[in-house]
Amino acid sequence: MTGPFLHQAPRMVFCDAKGGVFVHPLFKALGFDGRRFVVPEQEEWVALPAGSSFFYLPGHRAFGFDPACGKTTALDEMHGQTVYPAAGFMIPGYTRLYLPAVRKSDRRLTLPLWPYTAVGYAGGRFVAAAVRIDAGRKQRPSCYADRPSIVKGMRRLSRQYPSNRLLAHLGHCALQYNCRNAQNLFLGRWEAPLPVSPSCNSRCLGCLSAQDTDCSSSHSRIRFVPSAAEVAQIAIHHLKNARTPIVSFGQGCEGEPLLQADVLKEAIVQMRRATRKGTIHLNTNGFDPACIRELAACGLDSVRISINSFQARRYEAYYRPRGYAFANVIAGIREAKRSGLFVSLNYLTFPGFSDDADDVARLVSFLKKGDVDLIQLRNLCIDPEAFSRKISLKNSRPIGILRMIRLLRQASARLQLGYFNPPKENF
Repeated sequence: MTGPFLHQAPRMVFCDAKGGVFVHPLFKALGFDGRRFVVPEQEEWVALPAGSSFFYLPGHRAFGFDPACGKTTALDEMHGQTVYPAAGFMIPGYTRLYLPAVRKSDRRLTLPLWPYTAVGYAGGRFVAAAVRIDAGRKQRPSCYADRPSIVKGMRRLSRQYPSNRLLAHLGHCALQYNCRNAQNLFLGRWEAPLPVSPSCNSRCLGCLSAQDTDCSSSHSRIRFVPSAAEVAQIAIHHLKNARTPIVSFGQGCEGEPLLQADVLKEAIVQMRRATRKGTIHLNTNGFDPACIRELAACGLDSVRISINSFQARRYEAYYRPRGYAFANVIAGIREAKRSGLFVSLNYLTFPGFSDDADDVARLVSFLKKGDVDLIQLRNLCIDPEAFSRKISLKNSRPIGILRMIRLLRQASARLQLGYFNPPKENF
């Protein structure tokens, strides 16, 4: 790349062994689009939002663009000190456009499950190769800084419902894992979680709670099936008392909630007998269309179905389903809309995979049928090279995540793009 933008392009950011973050005096920041290193365009950078974090990547080599010679160059040392690549972890609401420009030097190492994003430095601030996809301010770290209020809420609810096992589980999630939805429950607002299923019929490569690789899970999965009464007790309290309340099944600390369909049905019936307030939501892989229809009849308001591709082989390579197939998921989406639910897709995005030209065309074609109200463009949390190794990207033809987003906006006038589950007032 040449021209005026290259002169203004963000500079490369790197780290030392202690995690210190530094800016290179000359090299320009690069991103990885799934196939090659690129200098992102000016419109593909945003200020790194407050509350975001930096990672340094051991076992990887860092690359920048040297404008003096016009080439991509590895940076292994600086002033005699070993250099490590830097990556960003953005707060929720931002969709990643590029991966960090790195190459793995130690193939024995698998990175933890985070959404690694290319970063740089320009105009006196750090920037990330990303776009803000949701204007909502929920889940910003600043909204959860008052830890004493979270603990106070936990103690209050524990006194009110002392024998509720699910409440004790969520207290652990709130304090040990900083689960924002669990913290919402104790702060009396927004979306609160209702995990119910210790088992799953998918073996997702990036599963946050059950890994069969050498990468540890982000947090522990629930180990018991709560009763419908335990679930309803928490949900009714939240629906009646919280600000803009949502209660949702299908959390990061559980497997597939539809495997506990009887618990879901009875809990939803109890909720709606007690109150018509608030939104009852389900996050699911959507494998059982008939069950989705039955839950809608019980009082479910919305569903979010997780998917990463509208090609069966690509879907199944990542989700590794057991006892169901891609066709069941498509049927689940359609049945959810026929049953009157607000339908979202949890579209796990990964540069070089999600923006493959054929994948985008298939996604756009499906969205034009009108079965989806909202597509949540959430970043896939996984070691980039490990993912690329298991899901071959050799034949991928990426068009760029930003261009993919523009095509999605054109697919349907009524389609929403976002990141968070909305309350029914916003359907």
